[in-house]
Amino acid sequence: MSDKAKAMDKAGAPAKRRRRPGLVTAVLMLPALGFLLPSCMVLLSGMVPTLVACLVDRTRGRHLTVTVALMNFCGTLPALAELWSLGQSFEAARVLAFHPFHWLASYGAAGLGWIIYLAIPPVLAVYYARATHTRIEALRREQAALVEAWGEDVAEPKAGPKA
Repeated sequence: MSDKAKAMDKAGAPAKRRRRPGLVTAVLMLPALGFLLPSCMVLLSGMVPTLVACLVDRTRGRHLTVTVALMNFCGTLPALAELWSLGQSFEAARVLAFHPFHWLASYGAAGLGWIIYLAIPPVLAVYYARATHTRIEALRREQAALVEAWGEDVAEPKAGPKA
């Protein structure tokens, strides 16, 4: 099979090249990494639970990773703000990266993300089951009122010719 035939998709059109936005972003972010290296050190030490969630989560939408990452970032943000107020130095980053309170805040917030991820689906299942049951009961009451007003003929459809 020729290279030209391999470059065609199923419809016979030329296959489009797949872009890699992650690679482009990484290359563009390298200069910023040099300036923000102390911030990256604090973020790296605080965002380890997000890395673990990313490795564990294999679902399609990666909802676990998103939930844990957002909560974990919220927990790491106070350390990052303190670093910025101290002047973005390596010494301040080292002190903050190993400070027990900041570890407790970032890892505790990540734990809350896990709890949210695990607790919300059963709560929503109970809510939707109850809402569906309530809606079915309302429709049955409405159907009973229609049968009372119009008679038994409106209760069930008649078997007739299909269109």
